[in-house]
Amino acid sequence: MGNPASRQLPTSVKIYSNNKEGFISLLQRIGMLPSDIMQSRDQFERDIRSSNLFKDDVGAMIDLVVLGTCEVDMDNLGPDLLKAWDERPLDKKFMLVCIVHNGHTTDWFGDIAEWSRRSAFRVVPISDHVADYFRDMFNIWAESKDPAERLSLYEYIQVDPHYSISNFTNFPLKPKTYLADVPCSAALQGTYQQMRRDYARVFKDLSRLLREDPRGWGYQWNTRERKYDVDKTAPHPPFVLHLVGSGEMTVPTELQDVVVKDINLDAVSFYKLIQSMDIIVPSFSVRGGYLFHQASSTVHTAVMNRVPLLVTRPMLKAYPFLTAEGTILRPMALSEMEAIGLFRGAKVTAEVTGREVPEGAVKPPFRFNDLSAAEMPPKLAGDVKMMLDRGWKRSDEGFERLTREIWEKNENFVGRLLRDL
Repeated sequence: MGNPASRQLPTSVKIYSNNKEGFISLLQRIGMLPSDIMQSRDQFERDIRSSNLFKDDVGAMIDLVVLGTCEVDMDNLGPDLLKAWDERPLDKKFMLVCIVHNGHTTDWFGDIAEWSRRSAFRVVPISDHVADYFRDMFNIWAESKDPAERLSLYEYIQVDPHYSISNFTNFPLKPKTYLADVPCSAALQGTYQQMRRDYARVFKDLSRLLREDPRGWGYQWNTRERKYDVDKTAPHPPFVLHLVGSGEMTVPTELQDVVVKDINLDAVSFYKLIQSMDIIVPSFSVRGGYLFHQASSTVHTAVMNRVPLLVTRPMLKAYPFLTAEGTILRPMALSEMEAIGLFRGAKVTAEVTGREVPEGAVKPPFRFNDLSAAEMPPKLAGDVKMMLDRGWKRSDEGFERLTREIWEKNENFVGRLLRDL
């Protein structure tokens, strides 16, 4: 969807889906998806066998099938697709393209060999690190001592990333505005699961930092209700963290007015909320695999909606299409909430480790607000200073350059894909 919305989609493109709500309805609303290309899933089973679909190309058949979420779609469509492929004459075969998100969702892996042996299969991850994961996996399978695996031709499966960054330039939203010169809102987006995102650490950090300097975050302690209330006399508006997702999540009582749960939003409400945020906070859990084998929708959501993403160097390595135009780089010794606190001008003291520190070693706690202090590690001080000097706001022009670079990469991939048919 990287092409300008005004570009006419060819009539040879069809989308087969029984779900006309959510993202699809949003694309139709903003004029990026003509309704005449939408078909029901049941219609696909007939169309994949039809030679009368294209009036301007008599006898032509569908020659490219793209499964949007292969981890799910292969189970539902794989057997019938394979049967349809085998039924066709040699000059009427089609290519199956699998868009994948997670290398650890393996239920569909058993279908790969049949398609690989037919040389009719490509894998399209939505991030570079997932592409690397699949390439390594296929190479390992290709060198198997089992001849059945070795002769499945895994080494010839082409793996190319395609980034799910849509063109939302005509989305009906107001221009970006800020409540203040300090960040007042951030979103942590995704299913409410601790194994995916480290909610517990974020809550612990926020509670600790609020105890240190509640006014710096725009709050005051309410002794009677045992929670933080908005302090109208604070120098800046209060900071609010939005948990945008679905599922069950218990927010600590003291943070009830600081943390807001935005649950099961429809597509339009979701994008309006995200685009109103100052910062997107990934907060990936180590167990979630978002830097190793799974792609995060949070990354694409931030870029697509032009909200800066608070990242670390390993994140930039996993998602190399990200640039400084759309990110805020923090050192890993500085937590996400600590970074936001510094941008707000709040007092931020490093967390005490609880371990014995050898003589001469760095010994927390130290104040991140005083980067020239003797106890502050020089390299860490340099990274924090660089982060603060660059600021937290990112320009629309910068995001425009970033997204155009991504769309160009996507279009180059699509060109290669179509040339290979």
